[in-house]
Amino acid sequence: MSTQTQMRQAKIKLYTPHSGQRVMHRSMARFRVATCGRRWGKTYACANEIVKAAWENPGTLTWWVAPTYRQTMTAYRLITRNFRNAIAKDSKTELRIEWKSGGVTEFRSTDNFDALRGEGVSFLVIDEAAMVPREAWEAALRPTLSDTGGRCIIVSTPKGRNWFFGVWSRGQDPAFPEWESFKFPTSANPYIPPEEIEEARATLPSDVYRQEYEAEFLEDSAGVFRGIRDCVSGVLEGPQEGRRYVAGWDIAKHQDFSVIIVMDAERGHVVAFDRFNQVDYALQLNRVQNICMMYRARLLMDATGVGDPLLEQVKRLGIQVEGYHLSATSKQQLIEHLAVKIERGEITFPEIPVLINELQQFQYEVTRAGNIRYSAPEGFHDDCVIALALATWQVGHRGHGSVWMEYLQSELKKREGGE
Repeated sequence: MSTQTQMRQAKIKLYTPHSGQRVMHRSMARFRVATCGRRWGKTYACANEIVKAAWENPGTLTWWVAPTYRQTMTAYRLITRNFRNAIAKDSKTELRIEWKSGGVTEFRSTDNFDALRGEGVSFLVIDEAAMVPREAWEAALRPTLSDTGGRCIIVSTPKGRNWFFGVWSRGQDPAFPEWESFKFPTSANPYIPPEEIEEARATLPSDVYRQEYEAEFLEDSAGVFRGIRDCVSGVLEGPQEGRRYVAGWDIAKHQDFSVIIVMDAERGHVVAFDRFNQVDYALQLNRVQNICMMYRARLLMDATGVGDPLLEQVKRLGIQVEGYHLSATSKQQLIEHLAVKIERGEITFPEIPVLINELQQFQYEVTRAGNIRYSAPEGFHDDCVIALALATWQVGHRGHGSVWMEYLQSELKKREGGE
């Protein structure tokens, strides 16, 4: 007997998903991440997902996790009200449902996420994930899926660029095949009147509307690059006569990626992009040679560590090349130069999701000594950022005194003043 037949015989109240919800339901990814506008219907969609998972897998544990007890109670009430005929036993005190099929669903909050350790969960929903602490996901929730091979849906309206933005970005990266991510604005729900959305657009502050209704991850103070989306333009292009090209190459080290970016030196536009890993250095050199010869591009490459001996090999290939040694100081200069170019709109690049995600994730921190340290968040890559910065360095170098440095200095003054 099919699961659908069993559910109908149990008289479970199924819902009819709208087109956006069907997109998420059809995904076969182990980890699904969705940034959603208000009233898109994420709670109903996830409620049906978790009930289906619990019903189809007798003897397994499923969890609904939210930031607060009140939010978990909302989900508990929704599910018990709509799926009453399929429930064998439920406890409002324990926020626990035992299904007639033999599965169990529990509702937990991350108020005290240490209490979430130790369980083995087969299916997990994290609701309003942007308000869940990063430590709750990394130290408690993600490990619950390891011994079971469990699946997960992570949904939220965005709140800046915290860990939720990080896992959403992972779903945009083909290097993570188990992950898939989606963006669903409020307007994707056909049951919300268009005039209601238009009224919100007209009366709410722009940033509030973009975050709450368009489900956009707005740039915040943790980010380095401002105006990224304004620089997205055009397409990748083949070489053209009379044009001058420059290239940047960040070399793969261990599990990182090699990235080659070619720019039109006059327009500051990215015309070629190549990203790969787990390729030996001989093949990497061959790819670099092919792309640089095709565009007759002057290459600036990372000459740190393994890059130093590779620099000599590149020179022997007949490529016009220089090395850039990445120290703390030189990396700061490189990144700040790129930040100025992006903020002023002096470079452009096509819609390349991996590149854009890395730029959006890239962050800075101020050390105890007062120095600025630039990097990707832990567990993520910055290879595209470095390759773009190396190419951009050749488009026009303006040193310090930038808009970006002025911003950082003002932020440091605020911290010193306790603001």
